[in-house]
Amino acid sequence: MKYRSGTGLYVLAAVLITALLSSAATIVLIKGGVGDSVMLSAGEYAEYRRFMALDEVADKIEEEFYADVPSRDTLVAGAASGMLGTLNDQYARYYTAEEYEEYLSSVNGEYRGIGMVVSQPDKTGAMVLEVYDGSPAQAAGIKAGDILTYIEDASTVGMTLEELSSLIASQSDDGVLLRFFRVNDTFEVTVYSEDISVNHVEYALFNENTGYISISMFSGNCAEEFEAAVDDLKSRNMTSLVIDLRNNPGGSLDAVVSVADELLGKGMRIVSVGPEGSRDEEVYEASGRPIGVPVAVLVNQNSASASEILAAAIQENGVGKVVGTKTFGKGIVQTTMPVESTGGWLKLTTDAYYTPKGNNIHGVGIAPDICAELPEEYQNMAIEQIEQENDAQLWAALKYVRAKAE
Repeated sequence: MKYRSGTGLYVLAAVLITALLSSAATIVLIKGGVGDSVMLSAGEYAEYRRFMALDEVADKIEEEFYADVPSRDTLVAGAASGMLGTLNDQYARYYTAEEYEEYLSSVNGEYRGIGMVVSQPDKTGAMVLEVYDGSPAQAAGIKAGDILTYIEDASTVGMTLEELSSLIASQSDDGVLLRFFRVNDTFEVTVYSEDISVNHVEYALFNENTGYISISMFSGNCAEEFEAAVDDLKSRNMTSLVIDLRNNPGGSLDAVVSVADELLGKGMRIVSVGPEGSRDEEVYEASGRPIGVPVAVLVNQNSASASEILAAAIQENGVGKVVGTKTFGKGIVQTTMPVESTGGWLKLTTDAYYTPKGNNIHGVGIAPDICAELPEEYQNMAIEQIEQENDAQLWAALKYVRAKAE
């Protein structure tokens, strides 16, 4: 039921309710004007009063606050965000229509921003995982491995990745002050947002006909880019394949299912999704033919969510091996849904996901079949900045697939 705002309606409603309400089963007529009425039960009225409280608070802010008051839409967005804050859901968020458009643009690979990817913040801050070529972040001298500690006066410690990204996006058009820690020093830069365009898939054919495909995020045209990469590598006589998901934070469920469909055989389970502890799951299965060559998937501690779905699907179906270090451990799914009354969007954690063997890896991660660490001096570098001969994880993957291809 939708409730109209406005103090006058509530005063009249209160008078009518006081006169008519006598038991839990009473039907109450609330009249808001000529020809405008709605029937409420006593139980529905209790719910109605809770909505009245929000409107009353907004009225008092507009009437009594000593300084400039945000618009009613901004107050509503704040109330929605406040409700989400009562949940034990670090991924929940309310977006205004404008914020949601920016969010969609960012995950689709074309957006306005500063051009860097950071990890989930920990007790020291958020590590920069990647800086895009030609981006404002690169121009400001930010490098992979730097630790983002402050955004303006706000510490990044304890923030969610969503909160961090939102805070930067909200201020970067006018210039956002960022503080970093690098080795034994700190530095500050002011960075301004620009239009950014990103491809999420890069690939190459190494000698001995080993294909290499790196996926930075499962979003935008990632699935189409991956399919095109596989087709091209096959046309060049690829005999083995390494898929690099290191530092990939995840992305769209649909995208990762489409990528997995290029690798797994018909009927192989990719993932199942449903409420935690429920048998009511939606099962995703591959519909095509297996890739037909030995496969290794490279992962690290920053491989999360959709990356873990793909890694587990390959590992548990016996299609290939997972190489590297234990993954992040995000085994839950967020769903976005429209809020019709405001034009905004709500993102909530709605389901858990389960690997082909029925495991939920949330908070656990995926253990690699072949453990491989980078040398210490390279562990805080962007993957693309590591010279191939020094990438011990890549060589471990290449060794496995090439041996299987013989």
